[in-house]
This record gives sequence, structure tokens and C-alpha cells, in this order.
Amino acid sequence: MAVSHDTDAHLLPLPWKSLQIGESTFLCKVHFTESSYSLLLSDLTSVWFEEAGPDVIQERSKELNKRLKAPISSFLSHLSRLLLPLLDSGEDGQHRFSCQRTEGTLMLHVKSQLSGLPFYWEFHCREANVSAVCRHLVRPLISMTTALDGQCQELAALLLRKDAEIQDYQESGAVLTRDRLKTETFDEASFQESFLTENVQRLSGLGRTATFSHRLQRLYSAVTTADSKENSRAEDAEHPQDVLPPTGEDSGTAIKEEHLVSQQSMDFGYQQKKSEVPPTDVFSLTQHAQISVSKPKKKKAKGLFT
Repeated sequence: MAVSHDTDAHLLPLPWKSLQIGESTFLCKVHFTESSYSLLLSDLTSVWFEEAGPDVIQERSKELNKRLKAPISSFLSHLSRLLLPLLDSGEDGQHRFSCQRTEGTLMLHVKSQLSGLPFYWEFHCREANVSAVCRHLVRPLISMTTALDGQCQELAALLLRKDAEIQDYQESGAVLTRDRLKTETFDEASFQESFLTENVQRLSGLGRTATFSHRLQRLYSAVTTADSKENSRAEDAEHPQDVLPPTGEDSGTAIKEEHLVSQQSMDFGYQQKKSEVPPTDVFSLTQHAQISVSKPKKKKAKGLFT
């Protein structure tokens, strides 16, 4: 199932959060408005998606809640209050949510109460297309891996410089007063070999658990936001919006309006300032920023005869 462009723009910057329903653990993205919702779910074996507008929500609510009369915004507000608190909370939503899988589809059932009456809902999710999977999982994860690899290289270089600094202190006669603080000299090759042989097997089992830490969620949002801005710039460059000059009567009207706006700007001293928020720096989330401090210049003292 394809994800529309507008829906993709809302969902892409959202981080994947964990949703526990019984024995099933999902990565989840959800976006609610007053009249629609969009939902992405993945258990790392497949990705499911549903986008529902006012007509779909109205029809489904009549089928599932024949006794309950309420505006669409009330249904969506209630669903958001049920679903959003479960994300990343670690709580099991099995007492209100249940899921049913068939080939190519995932049905998420909701059972609750609204205004004292039983409330039922069903999220009808279908498998997302390959493009959506690449955009929301594959490409961001590759960018995150590249960023984290760069962070590891910088940390390794920092450790080597720290070892050189400690050695210089020792050669100058410095003595460590607390033995528990003593560390071995960092060997990058040995460290990498130990990581591959001892830790990778342990970490590979964690790959079956659909979860992102808070730091990885922030990093994911950073790389997807940067990717969205880059794609927007590429689309603008590929399809520039050419503005044709006005002709005929429209030309005279446009010239008069332009002259009027220019005159008003001069009369009232109007200045338009443009501000642009710089794109999120991916590496700023994985390392400490280096802050440069500028010292104020010393003023030359003035004597009685100068």
C-alpha cells in the first residue's frame, strides 16, 4: 500500500516507538488530526500502514458503534488517548488492544468505553510498499549507522590523544594517587576485534526486539528531517516554478500594484527580514559540540600625559 505525499511528510520525522500488545512487539508511528489518522506498524518482518479520512472513519464508526453517536473528532481524540500513552511506556496494551494477522494485512482491534458506552475500533492495516519501507526504515538506518560510525572514529581518536597526554604527564613525574583510576592504553585494533567476537552475537539477539532508545529516536528524527529538506530542495531544482510575465490588462494592473506596494514600503519604512532555521546536524546528537570562547580585548590604560 502506497503512502500519500502529505501523509509521508507528517509521518517521516516521527521516531519509531515501541508498542507492546500481548506477546507481539511493534515499532509504531501514528499521526492524528481532528478528522483523520495515519498509522505505520512494523515487527521487523513486515511493515503495515493505514490512512483513514473522514468518510472512512464515519462509515466504520457506524458499523462498529451503532449505539454511540459522536463527532469524528471525539472518536479520534479518544483513540489518541488510548494509543499514544502506550508508546514507549513498556505497558502491555492487551486489555484494550488485540491484533490479528492475515496474509498481507494486520487488523488492530480496540475495545474501550466512551461516554459510558462500549466503544470499538479496528485499524485495517495493509502491507506498505517497498518505497515506504525504504524511506521510513532502510535509508534512515543507513544514515544513522554512518553517523554512529563517525562518532566511534572520533571517540577512538580522542582516546589515543588522551593516552598521549597521560604518558606526557607520567614522563614529567606525575603519579596516580588512586590506583582504581588506572586504565590500560587504548588499542583500537584489539578493541574492534573484541567487539566483533564478544558483543555482536549478544547484540544480534536484540535485533529481534522492536525498540529504539531515546537517543536513537532523536537521531532518527534528525536524519529524516534532514533527508526531507534535501528531497524538497532536489524537487524544487528539478521542477522549478517559472513565473511568466503578465500581459495585456493584467500587466498594467500588476505594474500599478507593484508600484503601490513599493510606495507603501518606502512610506512606512517596511523591512522584511528572512530567518532560516539551519537543518539539524546529525553529528550534534552523537557528540559534544566544541564551544569556542572569545576573550574580550584589553583596553589600553590611559595615563595623565597620554
